[in-house]
Parts: sequence; C-alpha cells; structure tokens
Amino acid sequence: MNRRIAFPFLTLSDASIEASPWEVSVDGNDWVEAGEFLPDWDSSCDVHIRRTVRLVPEVAVIDLSLSIDDLQLLLGVRLGTGQGRLPRLVMDRKLERVNLDNPVWKFERVIEGRALSMVLDLQTEVILASPPASPGVLSPRAFGDRLWSDSVRIRLEGEEPRFPIETADLGQLLGEGVASGAPWYLHWSPRDWSREFNGAVRLYLNESAAEFLERIENEDPATLQLILADIMSQICERFLVDAEAVEWIDAAEPGSLGAQAEQWLRKAWPGKDVAFIRSVLESRPGAFRSAFLALAELGEA
Repeated sequence: MNRRIAFPFLTLSDASIEASPWEVSVDGNDWVEAGEFLPDWDSSCDVHIRRTVRLVPEVAVIDLSLSIDDLQLLLGVRLGTGQGRLPRLVMDRKLERVNLDNPVWKFERVIEGRALSMVLDLQTEVILASPPASPGVLSPRAFGDRLWSDSVRIRLEGEEPRFPIETADLGQLLGEGVASGAPWYLHWSPRDWSREFNGAVRLYLNESAAEFLERIENEDPATLQLILADIMSQICERFLVDAEAVEWIDAAEPGSLGAQAEQWLRKAWPGKDVAFIRSVLESRPGAFRSAFLALAELGEA
C-alpha cells in the first residue's frame, strides 16, 4: 500500500495482506507474472487475469485496533482501461465480504480483447464493510473506508498504438491503376481527428508481393522502418495542413488519431511549435520525410 498518503485512521499493513502477483494469460496460453507491458497482444486476443489475496486476521486486528468481531471487511478489484493517469473506462468492480474462517480470496477473469484500449488497470482494495461497535481511538469507522490497496498498470500496446494489418488484393481495393502494384496501402481518413487511432487506421499488405510479405514475416528491420515512416508521414502531413491543427495540438484526446499525430510531431521536433514544423513540410519536404525515417527506426518509435 502507498504509505505516502496520511490517512485519518489506521490502515492495514502489508504484513496483514498476503497478495500474490497478478498473473496474465493471452488467449489461454501460459500464465506469466504481469509486467509493465504485455507483449504479443492485439484486440483479437482475450486477456485472462488472476490473483490470490489472503488476509491475516490476527495481524489485521492489531493494525486497525479492532476486535475480531468488528473486523468486517470487503475485498475487491476494479478493472479499468484507456490511456491517461486514471482509466478512461471502468469495466468492472467486484466486492466480496472477507470470510474470517477462510480469509483467502481468489479472483480470475477473462476480458475480451475488443473491450481493451492502450492499458489495463488492476486495482485491488480492502474496505470497511460496516461501522465497528467498539472502535479504537484511531480505528476506521465509516463504511467504505479504504484500508489497503495496490494498483498495477499493464501497457497493452506500448507507446505506439497498434492498428489492424492484413493482406489484401490491392487491385480490388484501389482499382487497376498503378497504385495496385504498391507493396502496401494505408487506409484512413483525415476527416475526424478525434477518432480512436486503432479504429481509424488499417494497413493492407499486397498479397501478390510475395518477397515483400516474406520480409514482413521475418520482421526485416529496414522494411518495417519504411512502412512505419510512411504511416507517420502520411498522417502528420495531413494533420499539419488542417486549418485547426493548432487547436488539435492542445486539445487532442489521448488515444485519438490527432493525439497520435501530435506525439509523433513532438518526437520529431521537440520544443518546436506547429508553425515551425509546417514550414519544414512546406519548404523542405525531403527533410520532413527524413525526420520520420529516422524516428521510425525500431526501438525509437
């Protein structure tokens, strides 16, 4: 529990709560201890989570200066998702009364991948279930007083949001012109910068470009760098020519198409304003593209 917070009542020490690390499984594969980032996940993959928490009553009554009869507690989990300091969406909150005869609580849940965005927030908490009959001077007294909590934040998509990628017949998508021979095609629209990034962008790989697809499957760094640089350049160029770009720079919602453009631009030109970056695009388009080629180097973007 975060002891930097000074509560107006006694709280539970870590000695009174034995909590296992959160464990995560992607689509039912092997369980692993949850870290800061969950690799090999996309929105088609369900996330399985589990944890065991045990209360030590004999320590808890001392921590809270309560009798065993007054030790009435609820233990629960809050699941949240979405970018930001606080989760943009609370998906679920479950509370259960702690049974002092068997004070072990096991939580397991399967979360559909389509319900998740950017991060998965897991908060475990113990709260007071009812006012005690004979509290000590500093004992918690009100229903809902939070006595212990911890939080885990798991990044699902890293710093760069993921987006759908699939192979396709570009002749059908783009017609029989010269564009149908391109190795890839980025499908997106600059009309609405407030859209969620991963729902606004889709990358199509030319199914007839066998050698190119083989390089993708082998994760060839140069090929991936070129594709990512093209994506960055396309989106950021259109963002800069939008008449309301300056307003979007300040007001873009986290996780949106506009926010992603802002992030890339600030990485490529840290400390520069929109007017400066736009001047680079207008007068030195080669330098503009080169900046994104450099930024797209794997490990940087």
